[in-house]
Amino acid sequence: MLGALTLGASLIAAPAAQAASAPPATAQITVNGASGGRTFDGIGAVSGGGATSRLLLDYPVAQRDQILDYLFEPNYGASLQLLKVEIGGDTNTTDGSESSHEHARGVVDCNAGYEWWLMKEAVRRNPNIKLGALAWGAPGWIGNGEYYSDDNIEYMLDWLGCAKSQGLTIDNMGVRNERTYDAAWIKQFRAALDKAGYTRVRIIASDEAASHGAWPIADAMAADPALNDAVGLLGNHYSTGPSSDTAQTLNKPLWVSEGGPWSAEWGAGGALKSIPAELNHNYIQGRITGDEIWNLITSYYEGLSISDAGLMRANTPWSGEYTVQSAIWAMAQTTQFTQPGWHYLDDSSGYLDNSDQDQGSYVSLRSPRGGDWSTVIENIGTTAPRTVTLSTTGGLKKGPLHVWQTTATQSFERQADLRIDGQGQYTVTIPANSTVSITTTSGQHHGDAAGPAASAFPFPFTSSLATGGASGQTPYFSQMEGAYEERPCHAGRSGTCLAQVSPQPAISWAAWKQPAGIVGDLDWSNYTTSVDTYIPAGGTGEILGRAGSAAMPSVPNGYGLTLAADGSWSVGKGVGGRTWQQLSAGQLGGASTGWHTLALGFAGNDITASIDGEQVSSVTDSDWQSGMVGLSGNYAATQFQNLSVKPLADVATVDDSVQGDGGIAYTSTDWEHCGSSHKGKGCEGFTPDDISSAYGGTVSASNRAGATATVNFTGTQVKLYGVLSRSGGAADLTVDGSSPATLSFATAGGRNGAASGLVWESPVLPSGPHTLKVVVAGSHGGNGWVGIDRIDSIPGLAGPSSVDDQSTGPGLGRFDYAGSGWVSCPGCINRPGLFHSSETSSTNPGDTATFAFRGTSVDLYGLRASNQGIAEISIDGAPAVEADFYGKVRQGNQLIWQSPTLAPGTHTLTITVAGKGAEHASGTEIGVDRAVVNP
Repeated sequence: MLGALTLGASLIAAPAAQAASAPPATAQITVNGASGGRTFDGIGAVSGGGATSRLLLDYPVAQRDQILDYLFEPNYGASLQLLKVEIGGDTNTTDGSESSHEHARGVVDCNAGYEWWLMKEAVRRNPNIKLGALAWGAPGWIGNGEYYSDDNIEYMLDWLGCAKSQGLTIDNMGVRNERTYDAAWIKQFRAALDKAGYTRVRIIASDEAASHGAWPIADAMAADPALNDAVGLLGNHYSTGPSSDTAQTLNKPLWVSEGGPWSAEWGAGGALKSIPAELNHNYIQGRITGDEIWNLITSYYEGLSISDAGLMRANTPWSGEYTVQSAIWAMAQTTQFTQPGWHYLDDSSGYLDNSDQDQGSYVSLRSPRGGDWSTVIENIGTTAPRTVTLSTTGGLKKGPLHVWQTTATQSFERQADLRIDGQGQYTVTIPANSTVSITTTSGQHHGDAAGPAASAFPFPFTSSLATGGASGQTPYFSQMEGAYEERPCHAGRSGTCLAQVSPQPAISWAAWKQPAGIVGDLDWSNYTTSVDTYIPAGGTGEILGRAGSAAMPSVPNGYGLTLAADGSWSVGKGVGGRTWQQLSAGQLGGASTGWHTLALGFAGNDITASIDGEQVSSVTDSDWQSGMVGLSGNYAATQFQNLSVKPLADVATVDDSVQGDGGIAYTSTDWEHCGSSHKGKGCEGFTPDDISSAYGGTVSASNRAGATATVNFTGTQVKLYGVLSRSGGAADLTVDGSSPATLSFATAGGRNGAASGLVWESPVLPSGPHTLKVVVAGSHGGNGWVGIDRIDSIPGLAGPSSVDDQSTGPGLGRFDYAGSGWVSCPGCINRPGLFHSSETSSTNPGDTATFAFRGTSVDLYGLRASNQGIAEISIDGAPAVEADFYGKVRQGNQLIWQSPTLAPGTHTLTITVAGKGAEHASGTEIGVDRAVVNP
């Protein structure tokens, strides 16, 4: 992943914000099968740089297979033809670290990590996919810290040996991600590959970040025949514009070996850098024949760097939910219409308007066998349709042409076939801001699998930290630095523990200062967390709370309790992702090697720390109000077991049978209330054993569309438990008027028998009163039942509640954005200090963000910077006042405006982009970061 490039919000603006002037009405394309052109190598994506696919491994098998199908199955979704994976190096490489296959010299583990599994799944779906590999960093033992060393050549050969043992054939290997190459080392690596029998493994170089079409290694290859012989592929990152003449004359394939707009939304990147535009322009301008998008899938936690850069989103494995985003279909518009080995037709590829490349482009390719051909046309960012006429020559097939298109509102839909007219031409209308593929081939398909509704990370949460399987990856735990894998427990403790197994600092790429890993929900605020920790001689162990991540930080944000082997302990906090500040410290009575229980508690601004059940510290600090939990320590063999995260008070439970005050309000005639001996209508779907095993021995069921169950609760989260059955129906759930989450009450695969368990968990809510509503939405076969077992609520703490800008939609406690200019920037990498590393911004006058809340006042926080402008802010429709977002220093999470004290109740904050700035401001942007609700 490109660390130095600053793309930011400008590349993920809504298409309307980048719209060009209306193009000419028509264009003519002659598809000439006799044209010359380079061989198409394929289109794919990058898994890594770093740990971007981590959470995919933890999905339920059914949903995981569906996700993998969308990525790799030919003619189903993205239909990827290339896959590059990270060679794990035990070091952070953007969104975490990936485990090395060789943490220490000579100790090779060919099961470490998850990229082996991912490659095998890709090959299982597409045996013709080309696999590549690239290292960002490496374990510190290599070359005594020198990356370009003989050690590293042996290390790379060991990795290839692992790939071979896994039944994988590797097509290409890179040198190092976005670092200066070493020509002598590349030549030595080539010789070593050949000697070891890997003659068909091509070296791709140099994976540097290009600037203005430069390909730095090409000049060196032209001057050094041995280097030219060693390198099989030229790969640049984020190359735009023409590739250099030297690169093109080397007669080597040219790839953009990492590219993309860092967003999966349609049109992200605009007329020049959106995925459809990039794929076409790269060949037209640069004769680039292979493209790999960073990254494969957003399977990493919210708040980590560039949180929506994958082709699709799958980062809630606990719920099974995933989102097939527009980038999947942007890729499909090429990959489902051509195959590696086809040839570009240079005479039939170009721009719809040669005077303005922003008006759209097209590329044409033909099969090396027979006369099949395809033309892919894109006009991303335009505002008017264009009529295109096509004709063919040079031995290409004629006859009906098949047409598929994707727009901002249509995902890969087949259109009416084109038929030749009396002039030997085909005519097609290209909608504005779209991609259209025209082909003689068939078999294209829009995948139809869908996952369940999203559900929050489980809370309370417990984990033995010992269920990760062969890869050693404990479910939901994402390592940020170092390597955490499962090992037999030390010091007489039975079973398996999570151990930090990287024995030394790595040759880093974007390293944290010490090993660490995170798990949980950024919105967790008031809780206690504990973990059993083994401290070896010379070692330290640490538990983190309210942890988050700045952009590729050296330390985590949040708080930590550290215990060292000499008995010293300390409580500290991260400051800006760069430094760690000690808040308190002390000494236990004697050495502390062995097992201990470390615990942190958070209640508003009060933070407590305990060791082995004895409180050692109490501090007050307000810097970090919410965040995940984590584990850390130094590079000793520290181990962990039995992680726990709990609310400060007991969970409140309402059984389905409890009605009236403090219970559930049912629409009276629509529900059957089933006990173990009840045989009424609606209960026949559940056996007496099913009912008796439910909480309280009762189930309330309905199959009438519109039947409603409502419960009022006070707290920060709500959990619905139900009884699923083969004849289960569906229900819509809302909290405080939110957008509905549609849930299925059918057992997986329609299996026989019923099952009682958690059906849905709300996101974290502002502490206070809320309303959950369950509405029967439909039924299975017209007779499906929704069975409610119980409802749990998580108690809150009296005090302020923060709501991030990414909590969106209608209802209370959410930002509802309206207007065409709003741009979401999750995991922003060039805006320091943002709450949860995200903001939502607009420069479009009149755009609004409304925030409804229950409380007595609200505080608005935003991004201050020199380009920030003025917003008009009002409460409950009162006359607006101006709030200035300007700041000399760019810094997020800054207090912008505070409301006056309001009467207790429901209120609405309205933020309107004014489209102006103060005299000293360089822009008019408004960047919303969070709101703080005061009860």
